[in-house]
Amino acid sequence: MQLMIDSLLLWPSNPKNKIQKIDFKKDKLNFIHGISGTGKSAVIPIIDYCLGSSKCAIPAGIIRDSVQWFGIIVDIQNDKYIIAREKPTGRSAGNFYFKPYTNEFPLKLEVTHNLTTFKSQFNNFAQLSDLILAEKDTSIGFDGRASYRDIAAFNFLPQHIVANPYALFFKADTYQNKERLKRVLPLALGIHDREYMRKEKECRDLEKELKRIERNQQARQIRIESRKSEIDHLWYKCIEYGCLLPTSDYTSNISLDKKIEDLKNVHNLYKQGNTVFLENNLNDFSTNDEYNHLIQQEEIIQKEIFDLKNSITDYEQIFLKGRDFTLAIGTEKKHLIGFDWLKENLSPSGKCIACGAETKFLSSVINNLETKVSEINTLSNALFNNPITDTISAELKQKLRDKKNILSEINKAKLNIINANKIEGDSLKTIYILLGRIEEALIYLNKLEQTDNIDSKPEILKQRINTLKEYLSNSAIRNRGFMTYSKINSLIDSYSSQLQLEQHGEIQLDSKELTLSFRINNTVKEYLWEVGSGANWMGYHISVFLAIHEFLSLPENINLPPFSFIVIDQPSQVYFPSTATGENLLDQYSTNNLPITATTQNDILATKKIFEVLSSALQKSNFNFQIIVLEHADKSIWGEIDNTYEAACWKKKGDGLIPQEWIL
Repeated sequence: MQLMIDSLLLWPSNPKNKIQKIDFKKDKLNFIHGISGTGKSAVIPIIDYCLGSSKCAIPAGIIRDSVQWFGIIVDIQNDKYIIAREKPTGRSAGNFYFKPYTNEFPLKLEVTHNLTTFKSQFNNFAQLSDLILAEKDTSIGFDGRASYRDIAAFNFLPQHIVANPYALFFKADTYQNKERLKRVLPLALGIHDREYMRKEKECRDLEKELKRIERNQQARQIRIESRKSEIDHLWYKCIEYGCLLPTSDYTSNISLDKKIEDLKNVHNLYKQGNTVFLENNLNDFSTNDEYNHLIQQEEIIQKEIFDLKNSITDYEQIFLKGRDFTLAIGTEKKHLIGFDWLKENLSPSGKCIACGAETKFLSSVINNLETKVSEINTLSNALFNNPITDTISAELKQKLRDKKNILSEINKAKLNIINANKIEGDSLKTIYILLGRIEEALIYLNKLEQTDNIDSKPEILKQRINTLKEYLSNSAIRNRGFMTYSKINSLIDSYSSQLQLEQHGEIQLDSKELTLSFRINNTVKEYLWEVGSGANWMGYHISVFLAIHEFLSLPENINLPPFSFIVIDQPSQVYFPSTATGENLLDQYSTNNLPITATTQNDILATKKIFEVLSSALQKSNFNFQIIVLEHADKSIWGEIDNTYEAACWKKKGDGLIPQEWIL
C-alpha cells in the first residue's frame, strides 16, 4: 500500500510554543542525525504510536511532558492526511485527530477517532479482511483479525532489532506477535487473498469442531464401555427369565449395540403394557383364597387387640384415680382429730363448751357432720378395695393373650402359604427388579445420546474439510507462493552480496520460523542466529527489508497491504556501538577528534557501504518506497552518496527532537 511519511509533527503542551515540524522526502534517503540524547530513537515509537499502536513506547520524561499531540503527515496513494494522537494519560490510550491535509495544519486539535475506529479505517485503506480468526467468546490472542498493525513489522528496524540474531522483524520477538505475523505474512506478500483467508479460517474451525466431536464420541464410547459388563448381565438375565428368546447365535459374539437394542425392545414392551413375556412367570399368589381369608382374619384380630388394649388402659386409669382419691381422703381425715371428744363433751342442754351460752343448733350440726364423714369413709374404702375392678382387668388381659395367640397362628399360616409359593414369587419379583435396572441403564445411555447426538455430523464435516483443503492446496496457489519466496530470496541474496556479508549457502526466508535459513549443499540447514557476527546480523536484516520492499514496489504488488516505508535506527551500531553513558565515537568524527586508525577507517567504509546500498535500493525501485535513517553518522560519511537528504541535524548541545525553548 502506497503510504509514505511527509512530516513528523509535535504539538507542544504549552500553547505559547511553536509546533515542531520535521519534513521528509519521498525520493531521497532521509537522515535524522545527531549526538546521543537528542531524541533520535523516539522517532520510531512516535510514528508507530500515531499509526495506532496499542501501547505507547515513546520515552517518558521530557518528550511526553513537553508534547500534547504527536502527529505525522502521510501520503496515502497521493492523498495527504494528518494523523495526530493525543499523549496517553494513565492507562488510557490517546485519541486521534485524522483528517485530510490541505497544506495547513490546525494549531488546536479536536478528537475525531478513538483507537478502534481509527484502526478500522486503516484496515479498510489496507484492504484487509475484517474476518476474526478466533471463535466467538474466546480469547482472540494471535487469532484475531488480520490488521495493518501486524504488518507494521515490515516498517521498523529499531536498535534492538536491527542486529538481533533471534528476531528478524519488529515486535516479532514475542510469541503472540510472531504467531500473528506468520498468519498474515502470505496475505501481506500477495500469496493469499481474503477469500483464501476466509476459507483457511473455515477449514481450521471445522477441523477444531471435528476434533471436538471425535473427542466427545470417544468419551461417550468409553462411558458406554464402562457399562458393558452391566449391559451383558442384563441381556443374559432377560434370556434366562424368558424376556428374550434365545437365537441360534445366542453364544456368538453379539455386538454391544445389538444388546442395547434388545434391552430397549424389552423395556418398550413393558412400558406399553405388553407383558406377554411375564405370562410364564405369573402365579396365583395374588388370587389365593386361603391367603386372602387369613388377611381378613388378621385385620379383624388386630382390631380386637387394639380395642382390648384400650379397655385395659381405661380400667387401669380408673383404679389409679380411685387410689389417688382415697389417699386425699386419708389426708383430710387427719384434720378431724378430736371429733369424738367434741361429740362426747357437748352439753346435753345445748350449752356451748367454749362460752357457756345455750344453743339448739350444736346437736344437729354435729350429727350432720358425722353423717358426711361416714359417707366419705365408705366411698374411699370402696374405691381402694374394689374386687370388681380387679376381676374385669384380669379378664381383659386374658382375652388379649388369647387374641395374640390367634394372631400368631394366622401369621404362621400366612408364612406357610408364602413358603409354598416362594419360588414363583421370587421369580416375579426378580423380573420386576430386572426391568427397573434395565430402565435405569437405558436412562443413562439416553443421556449420553442427548448430550452428543452427532453420529452423522462428522462425515458432513469431513466432506466440507476435504473440499476446503482441495481449494487451499490448489497448485496455482502453491506455485504463487513458491515464485514469491523465490523472488524475495533472490533479492535478499543480491543485497547481502552488495553488503559483502559472509555467505552461508542458499538463503531462504523461513516463513515458519520468521527468520533466515541457509541451506548448505541441500542437506545442512543453519539459521540466522548460527551465522555469527553483529555485522552479518545487521546486514541480513537490512537485506531482508530491502528485498521485501523492492518486491512490494513492483507494479503488480504496489497495492498489497504493507506500508511503503522503512525507518532504521542506527545501523552503524555494529561498528560504532554507544557506551553505557550513551556516548558514541561517531559523535567525535565530525569534529575531527576521532583518532583514525586502520580499523576505524574500515568501520567507516563499512558504515558508508550500508548507506550506499540503501540509496541504490531506492533508485532501483524507482523510489516506490521510502527510507528514513536515524544515525550518529553525519554528512561526512553519507553526504556524498546520491539521493540523500538531511531531515534534521542535532549535533550541538541543546539541539534535539524537543526544541530548547520548550524545556526552558
